Amino acid sequence: MEHSLKLLTDYLQNILEQPEAASLHVEDLSPDFRELGEKISLLADTIQDLKNQLQQKGEAMELENQVLMDNIQAMDEISWALEQSNQELRMNLNLVNALTDYTHNMIFVYSADTGQEVHTNQPARWFQKSHAQTASQVARLLLDKQPEIQQQTERHREEPKPEHPEQHNTSPDEGAESQEHTPNSLRWNMELSDSDGIDLFYQVESFPIPWFDSNGENSQDAKKQAIVHILIDETERQHRQNLIYRFAYIDPLTNLNNRRYATEKMEQWRHEGTAFLLSFIDVDYLKYCNDTFGHEQGDAYLIEVANTLQTLGGEVCRVGGDEFFLLQTGLTPTQQDGKLEKLRQAMLADKSSGYPKGFSFATTLVPPDSDTPLTEYISDTDTKMYQYKQKYKVPLADVLYKDDRM
Repeated sequence: MEHSLKLLTDYLQNILEQPEAASLHVEDLSPDFRELGEKISLLADTIQDLKNQLQQKGEAMELENQVLMDNIQAMDEISWALEQSNQELRMNLNLVNALTDYTHNMIFVYSADTGQEVHTNQPARWFQKSHAQTASQVARLLLDKQPEIQQQTERHREEPKPEHPEQHNTSPDEGAESQEHTPNSLRWNMELSDSDGIDLFYQVESFPIPWFDSNGENSQDAKKQAIVHILIDETERQHRQNLIYRFAYIDPLTNLNNRRYATEKMEQWRHEGTAFLLSFIDVDYLKYCNDTFGHEQGDAYLIEVANTLQTLGGEVCRVGGDEFFLLQTGLTPTQQDGKLEKLRQAMLADKSSGYPKGFSFATTLVPPDSDTPLTEYISDTDTKMYQYKQKYKVPLADVLYKDDRM
């Protein structure tokens, strides 16, 4: 019995001091102590398992702590790099602010969130000071455009890039519209009138950019998202284009389009496969008006005819001294002639000017799939118009009004 107690006591002592070397042979115990020995052996195994688990968890925690420390160090390095980058960005923005004063284009920068003005260059500040009312209009248009600019640039950033971009190259002029979208900016046109009623035209390029408030250099909160607007004054160029267009396509007396415009419009419709009506209109009694009342009154007579014809809609063009084209779609020749005849009768009945007024006309349908040259349609319609004139024009002697000068 004493021998068994000593074996158990030594085993327990070894478990506490040297668990790896502890061992117990149950068969060495007396029969009365063997059951107790087995329980003590199981308890020792459980204690060893718990110890091993605690050791493994301790090692795992040490590893996690090391990973955490590495992440903290990496975040410190990233924070430092970000601060260095922000500092460089501040320096670059200061340089940009200085350089923009030397361009003749106006630059406005507004906060993307609040719409607050955060920067203007020297030309923009001069514009705000000397043209306050117009500058207010410009600011309103820029701010109204900012939500669209943000949406467009975000959408372009989210769009997947093509796998083979070399297959999608296009020339710079292809697909040009009033708005051009790039991944980082939006190019658009601005039109407005100043306080003197002069039309102004600007080409604007707008893009979002990180911006630092000059009053918060050391504050991370000073960094904000802003929208930069670069305004290129296109007023003079647009006015030159308008002037060139007027010389090329506008009749100076009536402000109607001229023969060149009419010809190009008809060719465009034929190319598009659009059927249209060509009405040839010749003013009656113009020579009598010019000879009797003077050419100034004759010009007024032509302007009156032009304005009257415009009430029918469509394209009204002055193609000669007393000749007009009326180009119309969506009507039949009978409908067109009925409207023209109604206008003609109204002018004949109007005796307020002291001289007779009226016109002769003819209408031709130009089908969409015809190979006949356009000149033949014009010539045939001209012939039909003179046939109408010979048949329906009221003789001058029958429409002369009493005039003391005659």
